[in-house]
Amino acid sequence: MLTLVTGGCKNGKSSYAQDLACELAKKARSAPIYFATMIPHDSEDEARIQKHRTDRKNLGFETIEIGTNFSQIVEMLEPGRVILFDSLTALLANEFFEGRTDFSIQKMQEDAVQIVERIEKSLEKLIQKENSVVFVSDTIFCDIKYDEITELYRRNLAKLEQFVAKRCKKVVEMELGVKNEELNGDCPGSMAFTETRANEATQTFTQVSSATPLLPNCCLIVGGCYQGKTAFAKEIFSLSDEEIFVCTEDSEPDFSRRCLSHFENYIAYCIKNSLQPKTSFSDSKIIICDDIFCGVVPIDAFQRKLREETGLTLQKIAKNAELYRVFCGKAQKI
Repeated sequence: MLTLVTGGCKNGKSSYAQDLACELAKKARSAPIYFATMIPHDSEDEARIQKHRTDRKNLGFETIEIGTNFSQIVEMLEPGRVILFDSLTALLANEFFEGRTDFSIQKMQEDAVQIVERIEKSLEKLIQKENSVVFVSDTIFCDIKYDEITELYRRNLAKLEQFVAKRCKKVVEMELGVKNEELNGDCPGSMAFTETRANEATQTFTQVSSATPLLPNCCLIVGGCYQGKTAFAKEIFSLSDEEIFVCTEDSEPDFSRRCLSHFENYIAYCIKNSLQPKTSFSDSKIIICDDIFCGVVPIDAFQRKLREETGLTLQKIAKNAELYRVFCGKAQKI
């Protein structure tokens, strides 16, 4: 069984993944393997690694360090073992930054294509070889925008997560040590979002509630950056590229378009120009917005204002909308 376990920092991902790997190994009657990806750089890293070692000390794990030699290890690995892979986040960081001297964005963008392709090929070999793999990753997508290099890293981590999620039987989101959700194929990208479900979503969207006949219906799609929101909207609502307007902070959107993407940029435009954002529309709209509400409170006053105003605006829109959240390339109806 293939499982992806993700969530915020210190929300119980590793503990849950560890228990699941032990359970699977017990059924398989073999010792589980722990793929350790972290390369320590300071005493804090060393302490974190030691804690993980202590946690699994008496659980029978065979530990294999794969920080810099993942592809070679996969080639030599005997098939049929239960693998705990912790984590995609650290593995990608190693490939992106370890030993690098040229941090120009152009060079990093060029390298990123080859890095992700190489990791995906190795992941595919691992998945084909093993009966059970529990992958761990970190949700770092619900926040404000960062510098170009950080955004490049986040975008490619999201790509790896979705690559893995499409091949997993289940995706588990951990929150406060609790298994918050299991996402089991509600997304078109997973090839499990059926035509019937898509038709139902479209019909629901186009029907205005009789309880609020004067209010136009709307579909609001939210989720962290790079999670597949636009791909989801295009598939279930048969959107063409021409029907999607990508909002910017510099001008008013084209409200005649069927879909408004990156709605948070429209809120930024309104703040800059002392305007009230639109929360109702003369015709049915599909609104796509990044979840920018988690993470550290921004130091920049404008970013704080943007986060607050976006949240308040979406609450007003949500009162008369079909709501979807897209996470790891999979969709949930809220």
